Amino acid sequence: MADWRTSLLTHFVPGVKPIIAVSDPDGLLREPTLLKRVEKRGFIVVFFEDSLSFRVEYETRVRRRWDAGENVEAVVSFEPSEHEFETLPVDVLSRARQVRLHLKDVFPRLSYDVIRQLEPSYYEALYAAYETAAVQPLGEAMTKDFVLRHLFAVDGSLIASEASLLSFLCRLHYAQSVLPDVLVLHLERTLQPRFPAWSVGRLLRDRAVFLAFLQERWPIFVKDSDGGRALAEDGDAPLRIAGPKRLPFEHHDVRIFIDNFFADGLLTPIAWSWSDAIDESWIRVGLLDAERRNPTLRLAELLADLWDAVPGAETPPGDWQKFSLRWGQARMLWLKLNAEEQAKEADLFIRVRDKVRENFHAWVIQTYPRIHNVPAATPTMVHHAPAYLARLLDRGTAKRVALVLVDGLALEQWSAIKDVIKPKMAATLFDESAVFAWAPTITPVSRQATFAGKIPAYFAESISETSKDEQRWRQFWSARGLYAHEISAQAIHGDDGDETKIDEWLTADTKALAVTFYKVDKITHGMQLGSAGMLNQVELWANGNALINVLQLLLARGFTVLVTADHGNTEAMGIGAPKQGVLCDVRGERSRIFNELRFAEECVAHVPGSRIWQHPGLPSGFIPVVAPAGKAFVAKGTTIVCHGGDSLEELAVPFVLMRTAEGGQP
Repeated sequence: MADWRTSLLTHFVPGVKPIIAVSDPDGLLREPTLLKRVEKRGFIVVFFEDSLSFRVEYETRVRRRWDAGENVEAVVSFEPSEHEFETLPVDVLSRARQVRLHLKDVFPRLSYDVIRQLEPSYYEALYAAYETAAVQPLGEAMTKDFVLRHLFAVDGSLIASEASLLSFLCRLHYAQSVLPDVLVLHLERTLQPRFPAWSVGRLLRDRAVFLAFLQERWPIFVKDSDGGRALAEDGDAPLRIAGPKRLPFEHHDVRIFIDNFFADGLLTPIAWSWSDAIDESWIRVGLLDAERRNPTLRLAELLADLWDAVPGAETPPGDWQKFSLRWGQARMLWLKLNAEEQAKEADLFIRVRDKVRENFHAWVIQTYPRIHNVPAATPTMVHHAPAYLARLLDRGTAKRVALVLVDGLALEQWSAIKDVIKPKMAATLFDESAVFAWAPTITPVSRQATFAGKIPAYFAESISETSKDEQRWRQFWSARGLYAHEISAQAIHGDDGDETKIDEWLTADTKALAVTFYKVDKITHGMQLGSAGMLNQVELWANGNALINVLQLLLARGFTVLVTADHGNTEAMGIGAPKQGVLCDVRGERSRIFNELRFAEECVAHVPGSRIWQHPGLPSGFIPVVAPAGKAFVAKGTTIVCHGGDSLEELAVPFVLMRTAEGGQP
């Protein structure tokens, strides 16, 4: 079936010239499905971003094979500058056929100035609507209306009540839809005069602001609806986000989203008595009673939705990123239940878990190897973090940025930490998402990539080291034009009082700071009580002062803070160490690293269900063998919490932007 990629693929015909040089101003070739189809035609695709990195990848993946006598063909893609194709090295151009990819050639009847601001994940739905409904050329204003109607299911002229506006905002942000500024302004012009008390543009543009807007009005609604009494009265706290004091939460088009926001952990239940609360689940899911019946209710509602929500093998990475947050929340709630409560939900939980494992395993094989090429403006992997922060500085929406990396923090543990710290940080906006670590999920690979802002293939010489974090961080920011005294990177264990060390490192000049917490990874490697014990220990740590004091210190010093991790963790059963262990370069619990393919093949032959993991972003001579799902290369029958493999729990990690309510839009 034809889709938006079909016409673009006609440019990629093998057998014409050894290289196709692609001018790609809209980054179309970075879209994972299009990239996969080009590769299936026999091409090695290399992206030109800077001369040094390109030369390393080009020489390794292309020239080396030509020198060995292989008849391979390459695609070299670049974002054109004023020099267009002359951007590329002469030795590449001399052997290349030149091709231009352009979004306006895919959607010629729509305004390019509008559609170029859309995330690529929307192209599929846009093309389907374009083929059937865009029967004539549309100008800029009509293109905006077309996109809003067909992609976001909204017509501003039809939003006439506060309930309909609130319902649309809930739908927009629950789906984590990204409205580009050009569409926000278009809607704002229509809606703001109709709803003068609402900060329409800010609520459309900023998901974190919208969730804070709901959170601070929820107690008002519950109290006004005779929903019981608060367990801890704190008076009438002033509203930080402008807008009406009372919202129509009870409207049938709104309350279904409120229910989901609480079940998914996007809104935090408030301490409230259930003794005389309204007996409706959509209200009680937002009330944390003294008997702690709320977690059971939230898990039941969440699991019912998750079964049909598990993405497939070829879905865009964004679908798995969104799902992983919900799955982390479900796992956190599950691990908090006692044995009797778990028994009630066990059948559905296990079926969802097995479906997640099966589908994600297929996705990792088919789609994950290409997602590292997605532009950093849409963070997909941990190595996108530095460029994402640099973009905030460049746009002026942050004056100072801090990367807080909690080594080994899984999404289920982030959900528990968030429940502890969020109520204590009322003035802070939390913008939650998830990104993917590098497989194998071992510290030298994924953490080094996070600080370097580069794929692991570019630091082959230190791929087994854990001591290069500060050097990589400084190299990234120096290349971006910051001076040495404006850059800092430090590591702390994560004990109470560590914030004083951070304060000693900071100066008024510091613009880009990286802080690593080791505590969670240390807990992982000493954990013998499985995932439930791991969650309990991380929650105890969060209830201390180490993390929250550092976060509050940085926010008070004017930093926009990004909290992430280099990898997650999972519970696994030991199957014994492979006999080839002596030949390993790295002996991990969920993966073993070899420098020769034959050794890796011998390992796989001795461990049924294990497999060799080869990825274009890893250095040559770095060959991981990954243990089977739920298994580890440790003593047979031993249950441990570990990392190194490619399960969703190990690969998906938090990516949480924190800023004060007065801070800028990210």
